[in-house]
Amino acid sequence: MTEPTTPPPPPATADAQVHVFSPNAGLVDGVPVTAPPYGDIQEVILSILQQRAQQLGAPTPATITDNRYGGAIRLLIHPDGSTEQLT
Repeated sequence: MTEPTTPPPPPATADAQVHVFSPNAGLVDGVPVTAPPYGDIQEVILSILQQRAQQLGAPTPATITDNRYGGAIRLLIHPDGSTEQLT
């Protein structure tokens, strides 16, 4: 008879590196992304990170640097699209 084992924790993933340059342009891990006319780059980036979380089956951490405001924030994006701020 074998003893039950606990599954290993999911592998740690490095933060996605996001840079926002304007309301319509940014980079996600060095890959250029753009928002459609009258769209918002934030929605595009969050959608990309949500898709990544869905593919991994786990929340995706991201460091977002926004040159429009001169600040940076760390977020955890869940597969369902919800986000939470990390410290």
